[in-house]
Amino acid sequence: MKRNTRIVAALLVFVSSAILLASVVCTWAIANGASMKWRLLFRALYHGIPQRCLELWNVPMPICARCTAIYAGVIAAVLLFPLLPRIPEIKARWVLAIVATPMFIDGITQLAMVRESTNLLRIETGLPVGAALAFWALCAVESHVLSTA
Repeated sequence: MKRNTRIVAALLVFVSSAILLASVVCTWAIANGASMKWRLLFRALYHGIPQRCLELWNVPMPICARCTAIYAGVIAAVLLFPLLPRIPEIKARWVLAIVATPMFIDGITQLAMVRESTNLLRIETGLPVGAALAFWALCAVESHVLSTA
């Protein structure tokens, strides 16, 4: 793996892990008597609708099940990237588009109130998107050639 790819991989894992860890710590704190208002720290980026969040210690996490799965998918893809065959960036982009389609359909049908999604479905659609997103980013960096002009 190229140096730039390792840097991007480390950044992806750091950000994803930090958000997941902060979410778990917030949930643990609330489960141990802290105010539910601590969830508001996440509201700038996440809707935090309790029914759409996974529960730890009988407390809903401040980020939804889909976002949790996306971050987990990013981490998994970065860890597996050295073992995966390299493909051109454009093909990785197509893979991302294909695996994002079920998540898009799930989100749109839920938004249109056609049906209510489940946390299991949110995880099943979020995990591959997170993995494909990280794989695409790493393929793009790995295949990038700097011009010397």
